[in-house]
Amino acid sequence: MKTKLFVTLLLATLTCGGFSTAYLIPAAAKTPVANTANRVYTKANPAVVMIRGNSALGSGFIISTDGYVITNAHVIKGQPAVVTLMMADGKTEIPADLVGFGKDGLDLALLKINRRGQKFPTVDPAATSVRVGDNAYAIGTPLEEAFQNTFTTGIVSAIREGGKYIQHNAAINHGNSGGPLLNDKGEVIGVNTLGFGLDGGNAGINYAIGVDLVRQFVIDARQGKSSPVATIDY
Repeated sequence: MKTKLFVTLLLATLTCGGFSTAYLIPAAAKTPVANTANRVYTKANPAVVMIRGNSALGSGFIISTDGYVITNAHVIKGQPAVVTLMMADGKTEIPADLVGFGKDGLDLALLKINRRGQKFPTVDPAATSVRVGDNAYAIGTPLEEAFQNTFTTGIVSAIREGGKYIQHNAAINHGNSGGPLLNDKGEVIGVNTLGFGLDGGNAGINYAIGVDLVRQFVIDARQGKSSPVATIDY
């Protein structure tokens, strides 16, 4: 009887004294933000690839089940017409042909995987517009091959040049170029292209090419309206 009375008084003290028992949750419980990030990674990562050329290391992502892949033009500029893709499992290597580059300095390129009849995982373009303050997620291979499938999070910091670029602070480095920037639904909102460094690190000021430009580029490239050579000046 004394034990039951003590427990009752203790619970009443914790609640009425300013410490609600609602905070007594397991330490391992995940927040809604963590759950969202898990879903984004699980959904999108299978479609993200590492790209290797003679001297290049970059990222890309598959946009169609028959194997079309988006990346940055600067990732494969000066590389062979056939590059090697490493799938997300870190084991499967697949050759891909260059389809074309963006025109007028657009830092995009389209590749096509050489595997007829095989269906590939894909990541879809976002159907809604991006707003400052939205969550942003990046997947890619920063710095070296050992870091394939690296996932980072941040927010959309600004919309630049009428939507041409999305500024964000999800950490990216050399090798992330060409990888996807994603929203909470795991949809592509941009292609990670540029990060500003600070004393050799990342300053949290990163640019991704907006998905509307990417979508139009894909349409043009698949209709034979892309450039056979990179038009970027770097």
